Amino acid sequence: MAWQTDRGGDYYVSNSTGPIVVNGIVIAGSTCQVAGFGCYVTAHDGKTGEELWRNTFIPRPGQPGDETWAGSPFESRWMTGVWGQLTYDPELDLVFYGTSAVGPASETQRNMPGATMAGTDTRFAVKPKTGEIVWKHQVLPRDNWDQECTFEMMVINTPVNPDAGASGMLSINPDARRGPRKTLTGVPCKTGIAWSFDAANGEFLWAKSTVEQNLVDKIDPKGLVTVNENVVLKEVGKTYHMCPTFTGGRDWPSGAYNPKTNVMFMPLQNLCYDTTPRADRDPAPQFVYNVNNVAKFASGKDKAGRVDAISVETGKTLWSYETRVSNFSPVLATGSGLLFNGGMDRYLRAHDADDVC
Repeated sequence: MAWQTDRGGDYYVSNSTGPIVVNGIVIAGSTCQVAGFGCYVTAHDGKTGEELWRNTFIPRPGQPGDETWAGSPFESRWMTGVWGQLTYDPELDLVFYGTSAVGPASETQRNMPGATMAGTDTRFAVKPKTGEIVWKHQVLPRDNWDQECTFEMMVINTPVNPDAGASGMLSINPDARRGPRKTLTGVPCKTGIAWSFDAANGEFLWAKSTVEQNLVDKIDPKGLVTVNENVVLKEVGKTYHMCPTFTGGRDWPSGAYNPKTNVMFMPLQNLCYDTTPRADRDPAPQFVYNVNNVAKFASGKDKAGRVDAISVETGKTLWSYETRVSNFSPVLATGSGLLFNGGMDRYLRAHDADDVC
């Protein structure tokens, strides 16, 4: 063994994503999914294991962003971490990662009415040598539904010509330069909303819904999100209809990208919930949801599993394939034009990536 280092936390901290190595620096995220505190990303000297920097996400009282936590004591700000994929781009010398939400999901149980919770559900771009945050964007403020935003986004050189008429298009930045640029594009959250940013500076480019979702009401031309007040979990014992579910319009299984066609492929789910915040137990870190749920198909759907092919240039959905059971499996794109995806029915399927079949 060359070295071993204690990244801190305690029994409740885990490393659920693999580290990446950038020019001799080891960078790793962490999970605090049932912890009474937030997590962090750390960087270590690849030769000695010495910690070089640590980025935490939940602000302490008096720190920038504290005002967005509704005056709650620091001890009740739970869970936020980076348990998904980390991405590095050598040309920009930036590491990209995203954060999760808090627990319990219901803001009334957290006693944080209206809190947008800076640091949660946010995309970060940082310098690997120093941990300096070059840009960040909160893709879901005021998360009441555990719609974690830790999933991969891909650094893609692409023309940028978003189609305002594309199905599900929520917002386009009218001031963003069209034409070729390096973007950070993907579906970062369980909401199933696809996002595209300028990878170098974080300028918002476009965002669109894929699966049915009623959590986000609107996204403005700068990419600022307004949630749907009608589904904010404000009352214990009241039932709310939320789309997608706590397991997400997408979850951790990774998507894929074909550079020949400039198309990304995303595993999705057509599911909703009737959800009711529980009154029979007190909020605690281990009760992430603290709700009762009744699962339902999305409107007009009778199939749970889905894969969408989305143009990175325009945001247009080119095709969609659905299966009766959830396809809780990563997607693999190949240079031959085949696309592979598994399903919970234990089938492995091969698709024509250019035309669903």
